[in-house]
Amino acid sequence: MKSLMAVLGTVLLLGLVVGLGTARQVIKTGESFVEIGVLSEETWNRFVADGKEVDSIYGDIALRNDYLSAVIGQPIATRHANMTVRDIAGALIDLAVQSAPSDQLAAYYPGKRRYPFRQAAIVNAEGAEVSLDQPYRSGQSAAVVLKAEAGEDRPEATVRYQLGPHDRFLTVVTTLTNRSNKLQSVPLEDDFRVDGGKEEMLRTPNGTVDQFWVEDRYWDQAYGLDAEGLKLQLTSDARVTAIKYERPDGATSVALEPGQSYTFQRRLYPGKNRLEVNAIARGLTAGNSTAHQLVVLNKRHRPIPRTLVEFKLGSTSYGTARTDNDGRLKVVTPSEPVTVDLSAFGNKIAANLPLKTDGQPDVLTVDFDPGTVTATITDGQQRLIPCKVEFKPLDGHYKLDYGPESGEFAVRNLIYTPNGKFQRLIPPGKYAVTISHGPEFDAVFTELDISPGESASLVASLSRTVETPGWVSSDFHSHSSPSGDNTSSQLGRVLNLVAEHIEFAPCTEHNRVSTYQPHIDRLGIGSQMMTVSGIELTGLPLPLNHQNAFPIKLVERTQDGGGPVTGPDLESQIERLVLHDGRSEKLLQVNHPDLGWMFYDKDGDGKPDSGFERAFPFMDVVEIHPIDHVLELGPIVQRGTRQQPNTIFNWLQLLNQGFRIYGVVNTDSHYNFHGSGWLRNWVQSSTDDPAKIDPMEMVRSAERGRLVMSNGPYLEVQAHESGRSELHVSGEDLKAPSGRVSLKVRVQCPNWLDVDRLFVLVNGRVHEQHNYSREKTPDAFRGGVVKFERTLDLEISSDAHIIVATGNTQGKLTNIYATDVGNARPAAMTNPIFVDVNGDGFQANKDTLDVPLPTKFSR
Repeated sequence: MKSLMAVLGTVLLLGLVVGLGTARQVIKTGESFVEIGVLSEETWNRFVADGKEVDSIYGDIALRNDYLSAVIGQPIATRHANMTVRDIAGALIDLAVQSAPSDQLAAYYPGKRRYPFRQAAIVNAEGAEVSLDQPYRSGQSAAVVLKAEAGEDRPEATVRYQLGPHDRFLTVVTTLTNRSNKLQSVPLEDDFRVDGGKEEMLRTPNGTVDQFWVEDRYWDQAYGLDAEGLKLQLTSDARVTAIKYERPDGATSVALEPGQSYTFQRRLYPGKNRLEVNAIARGLTAGNSTAHQLVVLNKRHRPIPRTLVEFKLGSTSYGTARTDNDGRLKVVTPSEPVTVDLSAFGNKIAANLPLKTDGQPDVLTVDFDPGTVTATITDGQQRLIPCKVEFKPLDGHYKLDYGPESGEFAVRNLIYTPNGKFQRLIPPGKYAVTISHGPEFDAVFTELDISPGESASLVASLSRTVETPGWVSSDFHSHSSPSGDNTSSQLGRVLNLVAEHIEFAPCTEHNRVSTYQPHIDRLGIGSQMMTVSGIELTGLPLPLNHQNAFPIKLVERTQDGGGPVTGPDLESQIERLVLHDGRSEKLLQVNHPDLGWMFYDKDGDGKPDSGFERAFPFMDVVEIHPIDHVLELGPIVQRGTRQQPNTIFNWLQLLNQGFRIYGVVNTDSHYNFHGSGWLRNWVQSSTDDPAKIDPMEMVRSAERGRLVMSNGPYLEVQAHESGRSELHVSGEDLKAPSGRVSLKVRVQCPNWLDVDRLFVLVNGRVHEQHNYSREKTPDAFRGGVVKFERTLDLEISSDAHIIVATGNTQGKLTNIYATDVGNARPAAMTNPIFVDVNGDGFQANKDTLDVPLPTKFSR
């Protein structure tokens, strides 16, 4: 470990250079302290940092001083951070600096989850235990000590998280004691989880090193770890770095005789960037380092904010940091020659620039002069409107990359605005610009020239051309970082949803009840979107056992937000979810199922059986996307070399067997780059004002099948018995003793969509007479907003469920959605209207549509 004087030197240097003025004053006046406490309503704001990966709840144990804050999972067997970060009892789950909190830590597991920690204590500098009832505050070091009892083949383990008033690191001390009567070989290992699959994240390459580091370049957070007297053997994937500690003799384990103990010690340290982490790791002081104060300017002497600065010692990268909004940056490096590379918006704008070694300010002038785009986007009535704006560089000189897919207001080449106004720097050049607000609005397609250093105005009006009275747009299935299987900002998810004109969006994180309401309030978009707390309960077997439910009561800052637990099997899980909250009324949605496996092949052996029949009565709706598969009805869909079941076809088979489980389509979006909006349900509503939407009305409309599914086209269908005026919509029963049914059908599209096909499905089969295409029946289709409008007359001889579908067999969504989902063909379809001809209530015809009922799909 570094000496006390070296540590204090680091403290003073960081306080001077990085702007830790408060910490520096505390050191001088002797007012520094360390505080430890159990998280509660009273202590929450004192201990818990900000950051999209914060997973603290009441009952966890927190430590803080003037520099850092840390949270340890409470030592109980059921403590989990989220769906994928499990078993965090005794693990470090949140860690950030106080001056710029941006927690990105998923979990640090001392002992790699081998030891079930079930006891905790706070100890003072003398090692005496202190009560957990009240926060303990001291001017000396204090610690949280976790203990795991010995098992049959494992030693007793104690882990001590220690923090001193001036420490820039958390000290972690593990003691392993053999309580058995035989020799035990015990591995020395930890896991360090920081998820970075789609982040701008780098970490120490695999191998044997003295220090582990990881830096998230976009979210301004870095971590470091080292061990006293030990080397680190690292093996990493995009989530977890497995650490084995190598002793001087090369061993990564220790042989413990009965009664023998072994103790080893690590330091964990956060920083805003890797430069701060390295300063702690190397024990930099005023005597062995250089304090750099630099500013990045263009040739007009204007600052370039958020420039990524990569520092190099010789040819070796030493870490990165970003300039502030004034183009300035203060960092500390070792006292040796340093050069920097500069990047902005994904472009390298300078390389190998030497920095001064005398501590004098560096002015780095670069030949890169971004312009500014100032946008004002309104609706057809000159009211500011949320929207998505995409900039596509046309001249190929500069790339445009605002940040990773987990971001918020600016993601890759997109801007999401909650109110139609923004001002952003942008590299100079010519851009194709697309401004959109979902499929009820025409999009604006234009070009914009950005001159170096100049401001360009982007003014546009998005006209609402598609009218949807009595129906509101919804997405019942989205995710963000609290789910644990992605790293997207939840604020960014809400921006996605409102910019795409989703008017009702329940919050459905994996295995955790959560809410979008704080983000809606922060963005001031309550007039644009309604939400309700909910959950996606995700258990085994995967991917079958996923269900969404809303509303679910949120219990803030508790395990899983107060939600139910998963398993032990699909039927039990669905029952538990339905009965949760005292049998409260909620929508139960089955997510992306293999319908053959679920309904006809419970054991998955390919032989028909009764399926998971105990769960069937609880199912309200089932996801049946991809919706454009309705344009190629058949049991199997070919996608390149890959085959997949056609869920829509299998759902039609289910309807024919008498299952009245309605269809929905949802994005299941996990990232924020074109994440939401490309799939939606229009739900029948008594109000068209999002602020007045009643979530329970949404639940009941969905339960009754008042849903139209789409990835763009707006499809209206009303049915009545010929000669009668009473109109019926999807999900309703229609009595038609005459067997004559009329369908009033209309399709609307904005200027960026079209349809070339419309057909009627009667009991899952395309009606021969009502099968229209622009190629064969061009007179049935129009230009303009209304693409199709006709009354279709049918004669049926027995009970039938009727569905109408439309789409564009030649079109794609790529002009609005620039990811793989943009390759989908525009399509929409209704839920069934159930026609009773015989007068004894609707009776399903049991038709299997010329193929056997499905079983588990063999991939």
